[in-house]
Amino acid sequence: MSGQDRKYMTQWSAQFFAAAELARRGYLVSLTLGNAPSADLIVQSPKGTRFTVDVKGQATKNFWLIQKREANPAAHFFILVYLPKSYDPPWYFIVPSDELMKKREEYARKIISRGRPYRDDLGGINWSTAHEYRDKWDCLPP
Repeated sequence: MSGQDRKYMTQWSAQFFAAAELARRGYLVSLTLGNAPSADLIVQSPKGTRFTVDVKGQATKNFWLIQKREANPAAHFFILVYLPKSYDPPWYFIVPSDELMKKREEYARKIISRGRPYRDDLGGINWSTAHEYRDKWDCLPP
């Protein structure tokens, strides 16, 4: 399998794992199926709150590439999914969109302050930055 195919399969796997975990926790989940620019999942919480989720998946402990977007704290979340190559269970990092955009901006400022080149289209967060959000399912609407 080519590197591009592997990335594609990792992303699809991440979306299905995230959807399955949400469903297991009582959320109603719909996959957008395709390259929807704003959301991978449309979700309704057990108490009826609707929100969207952007899923990012990777199989290596690497930089999380996150595109800049308008913060909509009440209605949009990111679920970052690490899929170990050893087929161990996935790791989930659940982050409200507004918090992730702040972390993304902090990273950009740090790079620029060091005099290093920074491209906003390649922005995101370091692998370690996501760790404070591991298994933070409680940040999602109940």
